[in-house]
Amino acid sequence: MSCSVSTKASSLGTRGTEVATAVQLDAPTRAENRGGRLLTPDQVAAFTGLSVETLAQWRSQRRGIPFLKLSRNVVRYRQSDLDHWLAERIVPVEQDPSIARR
Repeated sequence: MSCSVSTKASSLGTRGTEVATAVQLDAPTRAENRGGRLLTPDQVAAFTGLSVETLAQWRSQRRGIPFLKLSRNVVRYRQSDLDHWLAERIVPVEQDPSIARR
């Protein structure tokens, strides 16, 4: 992202502030194209029923749901990674044909 900013900023010269604003507005669209929206640990915990502490332990052990570490204290999860992680945990069951008729 910084590469495209510098390229556009150098081509526009003094209009660098307009470029920065445009990039900030485009950022969510780019994130959605690359894996969906970004979720906080609190949002993932609420959605999955796992505790925030469990998610923190899993991150420290490099297990569980893949995550993004944006800075020292900022962690996010991509919606697509959460969906994939959940899909891997679907347990198929056989449905009894006699139960299905009821």
